[in-house]
Amino acid sequence: MISHLFRGKRVHLVGIGGAGVSALVPLLSEAGAIVSGCDCERSLISERLRRAGLEVHDRHDPAHVEGVDLVVHTAAVPADHPELAAARARGIEVIARGECLVRLMHGNRTVAIAGSHGKTSTTWMTAHLLLSHGLDPVVMVGGAVGSIGGGGRVGQGDIFVAETDESDGSFARIRPDLAVVTNLDREHLRHYGSFSALESAFQAWLASVPADGLVVLPTDGISSAITSGVMAPVLRVGLESGDYHAQRLELGAEGSRLRVIERGIDIGEMQVPLPGAHMALNALMALALARRLDQRIAPVAMATCERVRRRFTVHGTPRGVRVVEDYGHHPTEVRATIAAARLAGGRVHVLFQPHRPSRTADLWREFVAAFDQAHALALLPIYAASEPPIAGITSQVLADAIAQRRRVSTSDDVGGQVLHADDADAAIAFLAAHAGPGDTILVLGAGDVGAAAPTLVEALNATPAQPAKSVGWLDRLRRFA
Repeated sequence: MISHLFRGKRVHLVGIGGAGVSALVPLLSEAGAIVSGCDCERSLISERLRRAGLEVHDRHDPAHVEGVDLVVHTAAVPADHPELAAARARGIEVIARGECLVRLMHGNRTVAIAGSHGKTSTTWMTAHLLLSHGLDPVVMVGGAVGSIGGGGRVGQGDIFVAETDESDGSFARIRPDLAVVTNLDREHLRHYGSFSALESAFQAWLASVPADGLVVLPTDGISSAITSGVMAPVLRVGLESGDYHAQRLELGAEGSRLRVIERGIDIGEMQVPLPGAHMALNALMALALARRLDQRIAPVAMATCERVRRRFTVHGTPRGVRVVEDYGHHPTEVRATIAAARLAGGRVHVLFQPHRPSRTADLWREFVAAFDQAHALALLPIYAASEPPIAGITSQVLADAIAQRRRVSTSDDVGGQVLHADDADAAIAFLAAHAGPGDTILVLGAGDVGAAAPTLVEALNATPAQPAKSVGWLDRLRRFA
């Protein structure tokens, strides 16, 4: 059920073109709000919402907040954003996406998924398992899911399954009944100040879970100190050991297969329709959550779980080259996605768009080493995401550092050229020339690089004698103007 705290209010969403904020739209509409929104440019999401009848602007303007009762904004916009400043000057309440989510959850049994990586996939896997058994949850996912037409699903049950956002600390306001932390990594440290402060924030959050609730954690990668003060039962989940763990794990190019062991008992086989060991672990954590809500849910239900858009989305196999789009933008995610792509057996080439100057600077050494298992690599300019540039932190310098690492490496896996491309079309031509049958090209990043994937398919389909006139990825978006 959706809280009706928003009934009759005019709510304006700043950053409506993003997956997280756009997922609020169906939930707010169900809550009785009149929704409008804006973003810095037109996108596929904003165009879809406009076709659905929403007032959506393709630029920011303080005039957008006139006559509204509440402004909700993505964490990506700065505090002095003109629309936010105009709203405050008019006495209009301004809240972050996370606070809006807290209000929508009011009165529901909350299942919250947090962590540095894998939140979106784990959230949807959990929701899928509940839906497959006839439950009717409200769902909030930070990515687009085809079957629910986006990232938000309006359910009539009393369970609210939500992906949380630790980037700005807003997840701390959620008081979940069941919580999972998929992992913790060096991410968003400019907000927290240190990794230990990040751990402390999660420790305090888990301590808020009631004694009759549940906390799910991985067996590896999270300090046991994080459970200090936790009143709820804690389930540890792992691929080799734990309260829930895998036996006979088989990793394949299209997914994995495993036997699920629940507290020492084999409860059946699970097929995970996304490749990679990390996705198998996500699925196990989702199953642990779902079975706490309904013990009848069986592992077999995972086999029909669809992929969230931009989570190992296969766009085609032109000329026998698999073109895959993925949201991975942190070094840990880059490594895991490349490893999953290598399960197909061919070489893996990567088109990567670094996301945020601050992340690139803070994780510089990790990014330099993250592409060791890739062959040809093309780097696009850093996607700023509203951040100012940082002197000396550019894709060109990063490409030079990766190329230097390859020159001195003794690993057979390190090979292929590294290109810094000023635009996606140059990167596409470079990768199309390097890829052969059986290879995979990964289009990686959290910015707008994903629009290059269909253009890559076109470029690979073009015959040498009659090359296709590649439609640039930016031109694709401009077609909506």
